[in-house]
Amino acid sequence: MNDKFFVELARRLKREGIATGPVEKGRLSVLLEGQEVMAVAPGGTIFLKSETADDQPVVNTYDVVAGLSAQVYEYTEAMAAAPRLEAEGLHEGFRLLADFNGVVLAGQELEGDWGYKFVTWQRSPDRTSVAQGHYYDNDYAGAKLDFACRSGLVQESRQFSDEQLTELYRCVHETLDSGYPITEERRKTLMASVEQIESSVDDLEERVEQSNQRELEAAQGQTNEPVLGF
Repeated sequence: MNDKFFVELARRLKREGIATGPVEKGRLSVLLEGQEVMAVAPGGTIFLKSETADDQPVVNTYDVVAGLSAQVYEYTEAMAAAPRLEAEGLHEGFRLLADFNGVVLAGQELEGDWGYKFVTWQRSPDRTSVAQGHYYDNDYAGAKLDFACRSGLVQESRQFSDEQLTELYRCVHETLDSGYPITEERRKTLMASVEQIESSVDDLEERVEQSNQRELEAAQGQTNEPVLGF
């Protein structure tokens, strides 16, 4: 394990309002209301205390820790093994994480408690410099997706933004909750779509709530419009 994993994971968990304790016996303690409820091992494996396994707040915390642990382990390991990105005029200590079809994905560890910065660049035809940077502060997933699209590894037209996924999620739920008869095959497909979106959009619940609120406000605005012609 690289020596950055626990430090970065504790920082990311703190930003989510989740407290951590000291690293003991090679594991990072995760606390809830001051008590240890789980621990993260060097490879990202999470050990949940058996007596708290049915506690819903602990389960919710586990879901957040599991997602962040996998992501942080991936990019801190990648950064530890990556070579320095060599390019004319580049002096910020970026490391080369991926390089395909004239596009690079690079990362930089920031000072203090600022975490990591990721960026995708287009290489010059002679591969001596980079330009047209798309920057992602502490957003490794966003940078990876941008790299995949810019480099042609995936079709950009097949990707959906978080806003689009939120609205699709609402529409799918409206279909599932409508009571209209649908085939079991279609229901399974829609349920799988729901689960896929839930695992893809970190703040989905908040986005759905905001979307619902905007729709309610729009509807109220229409009902309050004056009636003309009298």
